[in-house]
This record gives sequence, structure tokens and C-alpha cells, in this order.
Amino acid sequence: MLLKYFKPVLLIFAFTNLMGQGSYQTFNKANSFYETKLYDSSKSLYLELYNNGMISKELFLNLGNSYFKLDSLPAAILFYEKGLKIAPGNKDLTHNLQFCNTLLKDKNSIKKSILINELILSFLGKSPNYWAYSSIVVMFITCLLFVFYWITHESFWKKIYFYSCTLTLLLLFVTIGLSAISKSKVSESKYGIIFSPTTKVMVEPSQSSSTTYQLHEGSKAKITGENEDWYEISFNDRKGWVQKVYLKKI
Repeated sequence: MLLKYFKPVLLIFAFTNLMGQGSYQTFNKANSFYETKLYDSSKSLYLELYNNGMISKELFLNLGNSYFKLDSLPAAILFYEKGLKIAPGNKDLTHNLQFCNTLLKDKNSIKKSILINELILSFLGKSPNYWAYSSIVVMFITCLLFVFYWITHESFWKKIYFYSCTLTLLLLFVTIGLSAISKSKVSESKYGIIFSPTTKVMVEPSQSSSTTYQLHEGSKAKITGENEDWYEISFNDRKGWVQKVYLKKI
């Protein structure tokens, strides 16, 4: 059953058109590397897409799977968590995250319930890239309808183009708004993953401070504050400070 979820996921055809042929070919090439067990090569290509601004649950799932196959548990958990930010409740991401959780020394809390606004966001498109490109398409259609309205002299068609243009303009505002909401959701970083085998959580943000408890790699901690070099975190209601170098934001 596990292997079913750890196979790479293909992007849908609509995403091909939105992201361009180059990204689609890179994604397919990464999938081919994964299928032939060249996990380091697949990881590198998935990371290239991610660093170039590509955001999708499929990419995060495949990137997490590649890291998992390379025995990099913290990185796998990081990208599964990133995927769940834009696709809350996704069964593949949740299943893989739950499996990773069984391998951790410090068990993470995995969200079981989904809020209504998260469910709506997940249903409507999930990725800010999706809505950004949709906005461009809708804006083009709106401009085209306005040109038809401007050059048409027949009253009947003028009305059709006017009302159609008005509707697409309203749709444009909706897609721009959803893009902003989705981007805000992705950028929001209230949690982080520990990347050090063993990390001391200090009472104060200082190496000379006493240790309050320890966390191990893959642990998910809530970030409650920060300064230049340290994060204030909370794990199972226990608070403390860790150096930023040991924790990566989700």
C-alpha cells in the first residue's frame, strides 16, 4: 500500500498549458528519473522547478517522495507539510506524512480536521500559480470582449459583448483575489521542521543558556517568536529557543 502513495504524480493537462512546455518537460523528466530509481536526479529537477517559483501539491508530493527515498526524512516531511498548506486533507500527502511520523522519535501532531475556508481553498485551485495564470487568461478575454464591443455597431451584439465583458471583469477580480489569498497561505510560516539529528532547546536565546529539552530531526515545532539568530518555539506546550540554522520554516 505504501508504494502506491510513493509513486510520482503527473500534472494535469491544464497545468501544462499554464506553466509552459519547458516546465512540463522538466517535470516529466524528473518523474522518469524517479521511476528508474535515480532519486537524486529527480530531486534536483523537482527542486529546480520549485526554486523557479512552481507551486503545486503534485510537485511537493513528488519532491517529498524523492527525499524520502534518499533517507532524508526531515526534508520529506517539510515538503509534505508544504503540500498540505495548499491542499489540506489530500490523502496522498497525509498518508505519507503519517508514515513518516511513525519513524520519528518525537511524534508530530497531524491535523485531522479541515476548516471550511481550507476546504474551499483546496477545492478552488490550491496553487497561487494557478490563479495568477488564470487571471492573465481572464484579463485577455476581457480585453478581447471590450474590443468586440467597441467595434460592433449592432445593438444586440453590443449588449452581449458589454454584459460578457462585465462578467469577465468581475471574474478577473475574483481570480486576482484568490491568487492573493492562496499566496498568503503559502507564504504563511507558523511552523518549522528540525533538521539536526539532535537539537537542544534552550531556556533563553543564548548558547550559554540551560537546556530545557531536546528535539530530534523531523520534529515539527510551532514558531512563536524570533530574533536575529534564534526562533522561539513550542512543542507539545513546551517552549524554548532553537538556533535558526537547525530549523526550516514550512
